[in-house]
Amino acid sequence: MVQVENRGFADMVIYAVSGSQRVRLGLANGNSTRAFTIPRTLLRGAGPLRFLADPIGGNRSPISEEMIVEPGDIVTLVIPP
Repeated sequence: MVQVENRGFADMVIYAVSGSQRVRLGLANGNSTRAFTIPRTLLRGAGPLRFLADPIGGNRSPISEEMIVEPGDIVTLVIPP
């Protein structure tokens, strides 16, 4: 699971990225916290994951560092203002 704390005003579409595969997890509204389930297909031997926050109507797309995520882990992603 990934918990996204969006401290900015822009709504963000959150993606999990594994290699060249990008999977949409959902929408994190501005100034809110949302939790998304990471598909098991991305966790089973797929290697490290990154998380991408794509702002609606914006041009910056912050992406996290690579990390190994195991089933049952809770990852916290904080999007600054």
